[in-house]
Amino acid sequence: MFCSACGQPISPGQGFCTRCGRPAVAAAAGTPPANWQAAQAYAAQPYPTQAGVILGRVQRHLQSLSVLWIAYAVWTLFQWGIAMSFFGGFFGNYFGHWHHGPFGDMPMAHMAWLGPVISITLFGRAVLYVVTGIGLSRRAPWARVLAIVTAFLTIWKLFLGTALAIYTLWALMPSASGEEYRQIESHQPVL
Repeated sequence: MFCSACGQPISPGQGFCTRCGRPAVAAAAGTPPANWQAAQAYAAQPYPTQAGVILGRVQRHLQSLSVLWIAYAVWTLFQWGIAMSFFGGFFGNYFGHWHHGPFGDMPMAHMAWLGPVISITLFGRAVLYVVTGIGLSRRAPWARVLAIVTAFLTIWKLFLGTALAIYTLWALMPSASGEEYRQIESHQPVL
């Protein structure tokens, strides 16, 4: 016996389908329901939410992606703040005047311009991450493309950057995700 909605096999004494919850209807044993293609299409639908509204792949991951991009921007600035406070001695001679050893001055005292250049570059990247996160949360029409570009720019940042980039590309890159994003971009923002 099979479920008339999803085609799941049902044992003879079972009162409902364990897959979809539909009450069992007696049918000829061993035959799948007549609407087998419709049952397969129903089984392939996205997961429903608690309110009964069906969410697609992009909708299920959109808010988490936006929060993760903003959190990654904060993490990037935090890491650079820690690194800059440590390397400040090399770039700006914070630790006093060292004329000891065979090298004389600090190794990077002549490269004082490098710290601000790296700081401006990382601050620009953090702004890009925040704009990506806010654009995704607001479902802006340009945010999907920006998120994909940002993911490609971030994929080489090992561990957290790579994981976030792969997650973003997995959720937003397929053409079906593009169609779904175009359908939801005009709705109310998440945040």
